[in-house]
Amino acid sequence: MSRTKTLLLGAVGFVLILVLAYYNGTEKIRQDLQFRGQNLLAEHDLRWVSIEVEGRDLRLLGEAPSNKAANQAVSLIRKLDGVDQVIDRFTLPAGHPASDASWSRVIEVD
Repeated sequence: MSRTKTLLLGAVGFVLILVLAYYNGTEKIRQDLQFRGQNLLAEHDLRWVSIEVEGRDLRLLGEAPSNKAANQAVSLIRKLDGVDQVIDRFTLPAGHPASDASWSRVIEVD
């Protein structure tokens, strides 16, 4: 086999491996973060929070019964391994966005 064909075959194989790794890896990471996040919140009786995962960023949604409960949910998810950012989109019981609350912000996790 010529050197050109060998290099071409190797490049095609490498690209195929990268595509498969990306396709399989990202979905598993998303599912793992979703599963661990929901379980952690359920353990602390915070079932009112729903989680949307985008990459390694977690968006928290739901109607917060109190500022204390919202702070607890954000704090727990921030400590979850593998999370890049925590974005809360909680609302108050009256249905108003809670963006002016002290816990309503984007949090970057180290």
